Amino acid sequence: MLFNIIYLDDEPDLCEIFSDEFSAKDIAIITYTSADTAIKAANQNHPDLIFIDYRLPLTNGDEVALAMPPHIPKYLVTGEQNVETKYKFSGIFGKPLDRKKISEVIRNLASAGRATSDKK
Repeated sequence: MLFNIIYLDDEPDLCEIFSDEFSAKDIAIITYTSADTAIKAANQNHPDLIFIDYRLPLTNGDEVALAMPPHIPKYLVTGEQNVETKYKFSGIFGKPLDRKKISEVIRNLASAGRATSDKK
C-alpha cells in the first residue's frame, strides 16, 4: 500500500529536496508550489499526510489547512520563530528541516495506516 504525502512550499528547491529525501518504494511525495493546486489535490485525492509551509504568496498555512480535509494530519513548516497559528496542526517543523524527526513522523503514520488497512 502506497503512503501518499503532499508537501506545499513556494520554494521549488525545497520541494525537490523534500521529495528526494523522503520518497521511498512505499512512500509517494507529491510537491506543490501553489496553495490553490495543493488544496484542490488534497480535496480530490485525500493523501495520508500533508506538510504546509507557513508563509505562502497571497495566503498562509492556516488558511491552506482550513481549506483541506480535516481528517488528514497536517504539519506546519516554517522558518519563523514562535509562529502563532489559528489551525491546530499535528506538529510544527522549523527550517531547516529536521530530517530525523520528519522521517519518524512519516514512518509512524505510515505504519499506523498499514496496520489499519491490514485489519480491514
